[in-house]
Amino acid sequence: MADSQSDADKIRMKRLAKLGGQPTTNSSSSTSFVPAASPPLSSTPNPEETQPPLAQAPEDSKTPEPSKNNPFSQLGMKPDSKPPPRINIKPKPTSPQNGDGTSEARSRSQVGNIQSLATWEDRTLRSVFRLSLDPGTTSDAHGHQLFYIPGVKADLEEEGGAVQLCTDILDQAILEAASNLPEGKPLDYLLGCWKRVSRMFRGMRSGDKDSLRFRALKEARRICFSYCIFAATMPDMFGQEPSPVNPLTEHLLVDSENDRGICHDFLNEAVSRFDEDDSVKEALVGAMEQLSRQLAMLSMNDDYKPYVMAMRNFVRYQPLLVALTQSPMFLPSDVPVHDIESKTLLGPFFHLSPMQGEVALNYFSSPKTRDKAYIANSQMALRMTLQTHQDELFDIANCFLKTKDSREKILDWFALVVNANHKRRAIQVDPKAVSSDGFMVNITVILDRLCGPFMDATFSRIDRIDVEYLRRHPRVRIDDETKINADQHASDRFYAETVGGSNNFITEIFFLTVAAHYYGTEATNTMLSQLQRDVKWMEKQLEKWEVERHKFAQNPAQLAVYEAHLKKLKDQLEKGHCTILAIQGVLLDEDSQRRSMQFMRYVIVWLLRLVSPGLDFPTKPLQLPLNEDQSEVFKYLPEYFVEDIVDNFKFITRNMPHIITPTQCDELVMICITFLRSSEYIKNPYLKSGLVTILFHGVWPVPRQAKGVLGDVLFASDFATKHLLHALMKFYIECESTGTHTQFFDKFNIRYEIFQVIRCIWPNPIYRENLATEARVNLDFFVRFVNLLLNDVTFVLDESFTAFKQIHDLQKELRNPPESLDANARQEKEEALSAAQGKAKSYMQLTNETVAMLKLFTEALEDSFTKPEIVQRLADMLDYNLDALVGPKNTNLKIENGEEYGWNPKQMLSEIVDVYLNLKEKESFQKAVARDGRSYKPESFTMATTIMQRFALKSAEQLKDWERLANLIQTAREADEQEELDFGDVPDEFLDPLLATLMEDPVILPKSRVTIDRSTIRSHLLSDPNDPFNRSPLKIEEVIPDADMKAKIEAFKAEKRGKKQAAPPAVADEGDPMDTSA
Repeated sequence: MADSQSDADKIRMKRLAKLGGQPTTNSSSSTSFVPAASPPLSSTPNPEETQPPLAQAPEDSKTPEPSKNNPFSQLGMKPDSKPPPRINIKPKPTSPQNGDGTSEARSRSQVGNIQSLATWEDRTLRSVFRLSLDPGTTSDAHGHQLFYIPGVKADLEEEGGAVQLCTDILDQAILEAASNLPEGKPLDYLLGCWKRVSRMFRGMRSGDKDSLRFRALKEARRICFSYCIFAATMPDMFGQEPSPVNPLTEHLLVDSENDRGICHDFLNEAVSRFDEDDSVKEALVGAMEQLSRQLAMLSMNDDYKPYVMAMRNFVRYQPLLVALTQSPMFLPSDVPVHDIESKTLLGPFFHLSPMQGEVALNYFSSPKTRDKAYIANSQMALRMTLQTHQDELFDIANCFLKTKDSREKILDWFALVVNANHKRRAIQVDPKAVSSDGFMVNITVILDRLCGPFMDATFSRIDRIDVEYLRRHPRVRIDDETKINADQHASDRFYAETVGGSNNFITEIFFLTVAAHYYGTEATNTMLSQLQRDVKWMEKQLEKWEVERHKFAQNPAQLAVYEAHLKKLKDQLEKGHCTILAIQGVLLDEDSQRRSMQFMRYVIVWLLRLVSPGLDFPTKPLQLPLNEDQSEVFKYLPEYFVEDIVDNFKFITRNMPHIITPTQCDELVMICITFLRSSEYIKNPYLKSGLVTILFHGVWPVPRQAKGVLGDVLFASDFATKHLLHALMKFYIECESTGTHTQFFDKFNIRYEIFQVIRCIWPNPIYRENLATEARVNLDFFVRFVNLLLNDVTFVLDESFTAFKQIHDLQKELRNPPESLDANARQEKEEALSAAQGKAKSYMQLTNETVAMLKLFTEALEDSFTKPEIVQRLADMLDYNLDALVGPKNTNLKIENGEEYGWNPKQMLSEIVDVYLNLKEKESFQKAVARDGRSYKPESFTMATTIMQRFALKSAEQLKDWERLANLIQTAREADEQEELDFGDVPDEFLDPLLATLMEDPVILPKSRVTIDRSTIRSHLLSDPNDPFNRSPLKIEEVIPDADMKAKIEAFKAEKRGKKQAAPPAVADEGDPMDTSA
């Protein structure tokens, strides 16, 4: 027995020696729980140095040196520097002191209390640590396994005291039990002990805190925690091999109520020891680092929630949270962009998203075979899952921000994410060089929510957003960003001049969130469009591959390769479809979009305050046009401040307009009108076209709102009625040239949207009055607008009619194909037909809108449309299209299923006739039609009358007006022809050099010195700002009236008229005179 005890002692002393301690003697190690004159053997310091001992130790017991035999000294803990006070129990007196036996009774009570405490302590420690000193007792009353500790029992027996457990020998008991566990997991065992001792400790009544039982339990709890840390950091102390991963990690993932889990009591105790023991902090932070690395390999298809819950529990303790920010993994300096979401501490938590391909497949398996209800339900489930996760992410981020010592670090981490992902807005994005969409969307959503506290409805804190932030060493990098209205060199000079001071939190989070939207959700929206194009391309490739199967059917090896490639393509296609549905499901989350829209509302107001300094908007109304001198701060802002607003509201007004509130409508309309009215404030034409698109989407009918979500505001608000029409007309003119290779087609899309907005507001007479004012006050502006409108009508009608002729010819040929038409030739014809049909459909949509606008405008402003600069071009356009509709070649426009392209020739004829009738009383219009020598034909008017009568396109009164107009034009034509005969050969110097007509108001061009009619050069300059003869820049104000030439022309005309009047009237040849003789 002595040998076995000696061997156990040697093992125990060897383990303690690893901690830097010296071996202890048997007598000291087996000291029973009785009052002692010296500090008992303990691995941890007693937190209360004045704590009285629980029992008296024998006089000859030896006192070990705590600094040598205490394992906790390795954790930086200091043992007690003085012995605890002694409890002296006096011998029983020979007789009662007061004669009533009181002293004798008290002495017996004290001895009984000591004996009762020792029994309670033994029972408690056995229950908590599940220990047994009896080899025959292997389980407790509840069936839990007990661990027999023969070494401790031998020491107690050698001491000759009671064989009972006490806190003095608890170190040895724990070490022996944990070193000899059947499953060899000391930390599992010790965490279970910690749970039990903590529950018992919490159950002590508040009045028991000064009792010996409370102190004994507190000491047991302290020792238990210390050994938990030993088990995690020094497993070799228990005979275990060191683990390659942090042992605490797996326990952080277990439910805190489970015996293997780490509970709040454990974390509280850990925090209380940070100052005295660095290893506790290192162990816990290391566990969270390992947990983060493990989470990086998971997705939402896996069991990720314990990881998130562990982090949420962790960050509720400020010292632990601050310790996390001090980890090298929290903000590594050289992490690649694509590794931010996997190799930073918080990255894997934000990485989780249903937008990941494998997760999307789980939600939308076989998407092409699913109905809309299934897709909608799956997207709803997806959103609910993501919302829950984002709530948890917000809780984590908010904890970092609420703690002063960690706030700067979390802002630095957000800035790292934003600054590293500039390439997400590149034309061609390499997914391997940037962070994922799901990660960036989570970042954006959380930043939106963090802005919530300062975004009140009254904008009371908007002045806290410092306009000088970007010149004060900002976290957000904008060096390579395009600026709103400045080139790179000017921007560099502006930002080279830094300003002093510090940035407040509201400013930091505001600028971070604006940038996050640009690189996050808005970039994701752009990538969604690209993914949809890629999926369409793959579908076409799949169709091509599937028809090639017969080529490999006879060769099994090639067929296998073909099948493998086909399966790979189908898998990619399915993943693409699922990812599209997942991204759409995420972006259509109404709660997230409402928060995003609320933030954008703040950005709108902040920008409008910048461009109207001193106005205190929105307290005072905005005044337009804006000052010519632009705010420098606004000019040098990154372009994405406006682009975020445009992209965000384009998406919302198109896909979920019902979430826009009336207040947001007012501010949205205001910023659209402001930067279209003062369009010089923004350099990029596509941003301004985006503002038009927002208005266009906003007037689409939606349930319970026939004019759309913005229609009522545009129709009736004072700000809109005063400025909207001019703003739309101004951009209609500007979009003629966008500066890109697609500008020719871009302008038609923009103008189509402008027409839709005008159609919505036109019933309001105020807008018609405003248009008349524009024609009267801003004549040049109005003439330019009308000229471009006529250009568009002419072009789109001509293109549409050309496409219809192609469709007509191809349909006729394919319906009765010649025998020589082989399969390849037929395929080419069919492809040409498809192209012509697409072209016709596209142009016809714009044609209908453009002609409708022309009808509305000529009805309201007949005087303006008959000005010399406009009227001839208008007449020529109308005559050409009338001839195309009713002339001998109108059969070329007869096509099958014309309604598929929006082609209704009767409706088109009716609207062309309406334009004629709107101007029927204007003599200048009648003469202009009559002078159209290319397309005017009296028979066209007659045929139009017949068609309108046959199909009842016009009322009887309108038909009468039409016939009267035809007669007036015919009369004007005859008069014009007679005048031309009267003038005879006109000298070349009197003829307009471009139109070869007699000049009415000749002017000299300043550079080329050519004389030309004023109306001709004015019309030319509407579409080309250069001298037509030498291409030098020219303005209409620069032309010089040629008074001499005008006098010569007038003299020539007067001479010709005089000769006509002086000539005898022509006598008709009536044959031989009648014989009147009688």
